[in-house]
Amino acid sequence: MDSQNQAHFQVGDEIIYALHGKCRVLAVENREIGEEAIPFYKLEVVKSNLSRSTKQEPNIWLPVSSAPQRGLRSLMTEEACEEAIQILNSREFYFNPRDSWNILQPQLERTLQLEGGAGMAKVYSFLHVLKQRQIVPTPEVQKLFDGVSRVLFREICETLKIAPKTLEDRIRKGLRQKLAADQ
Repeated sequence: MDSQNQAHFQVGDEIIYALHGKCRVLAVENREIGEEAIPFYKLEVVKSNLSRSTKQEPNIWLPVSSAPQRGLRSLMTEEACEEAIQILNSREFYFNPRDSWNILQPQLERTLQLEGGAGMAKVYSFLHVLKQRQIVPTPEVQKLFDGVSRVLFREICETLKIAPKTLEDRIRKGLRQKLAADQ
């Protein structure tokens, strides 16, 4: 497990929560569950500057004790972003493309939860190949691909302060090579 996932977050910290994306910690509060007081993070989803939606997302309540296993982590550093870009540009598949979706899906979700930005890059690159291999991508594959790409690209672009088009240009060749390796 990534050491950054083991951090205890404070009020005001900006973090990534699984496929919800960038969130802000609004509070750390105890909630009574039965007879026991359990600490929870109260998270607010942070909208992208490019978002046109005015819809207010509901707050997310996440138990502190299980937060890392559920995908709560620190924002990627510049070094972690470069590592993710290297993963996107590698020819490695990271998962077996011959496995069925019911075997792959738990593996992909576990990687997203436990491996931070590098895991997101592994899952994104694999789903990219999987989508290209399907004549019509299944709704499950498309939904996970869309969620991962939205969070991963936004985080890398904001951290490295680059435009999405610039990031797409940096990884396009690597993704083509990954498809060529699949032939």
